[in-house]
Amino acid sequence: MNFGIAITTSVNPATTAGGQAHYVSTMTDEIERLGFDSLWVSDRTVYPNDLVDRYPEQFGPGLADPDAQNVLEAVTTLSYAGGRTSNTRLGVSVLVLPFRNAVLNTKMLNTLDVLSGGRLILGVGTGWMPEEFASMGAPFEDRGQVTDEHLDLFRASEKSADPQVSGEHVELDGMLLFPQAAQRPRVPVWIGGNSRRALRRTAEYGDNWHCIRMTPDEIAAQKFHLQQACVTAGRDPSEVGISIRTSVTMGGTTTGHDHSEQRGLMTGEPAQIIEDIESYRSAGVDYMVLSVVGNSTDETVENLNKFNTDVRPHFG
Repeated sequence: MNFGIAITTSVNPATTAGGQAHYVSTMTDEIERLGFDSLWVSDRTVYPNDLVDRYPEQFGPGLADPDAQNVLEAVTTLSYAGGRTSNTRLGVSVLVLPFRNAVLNTKMLNTLDVLSGGRLILGVGTGWMPEEFASMGAPFEDRGQVTDEHLDLFRASEKSADPQVSGEHVELDGMLLFPQAAQRPRVPVWIGGNSRRALRRTAEYGDNWHCIRMTPDEIAAQKFHLQQACVTAGRDPSEVGISIRTSVTMGGTTTGHDHSEQRGLMTGEPAQIIEDIESYRSAGVDYMVLSVVGNSTDETVENLNKFNTDVRPHFG
């Protein structure tokens, strides 16, 4: 089991908006010092100032914190983190491709891979918020097809400095695109999402299925469909890994609807978290991207060290 650590999950409670630079710098340095496999950032451009009113089932009291949408720009943050590190891989969980310019974005990602010495892991997604797409001037309804064509260009740029792509939304012909990514044969692409379409996209384009906050039982059930999608795409299912993005809370509990204290997955004492990770591994997960929960930057660093000392050694 490999572990990556997410560093820009939310501006709160780990840090205030004004403290993000300190938080990112501190966490980046600690992730590198402890030798974790990778660090990860999230992606969001803009969102409605009445987010809670528009999406009451997702945000608000007892649900997701709207401030969790306040994240630094992903590729810029990874570039900064790459300059502070030498060994840690650099991932996005996940970069929303369909509201980005495919040519410029491919150039930016290839540049990051070159300057970091081939450390990029490209997690991609299709997005979910129509308002964000409207603000970016991108079509929401066609986001799946745009994502595929964007990936077509990214993959073509790895094979040739003169990539040829002809799609309804992404087209490039007779133009040199510099630089090419440093990694060979290609940059790892992780396809984010819990849907069947995400599984098919993983089989068609990805090196890893990157699910979000699923239980081990849910992953085990979806693994069959992932394997079927790989067979349909003409791929060996063993070529495709499974990862999850989730949180880890060292020593905490969650409160149930009856106000009793109930332990949630990846929450509690080290032995309990080890048991949860073993369950994920049994379900087919071989890589975990963890958001370490803490009420301040210092506490987050402390909890990261606890995980490193008390949990991580169990998995080699």
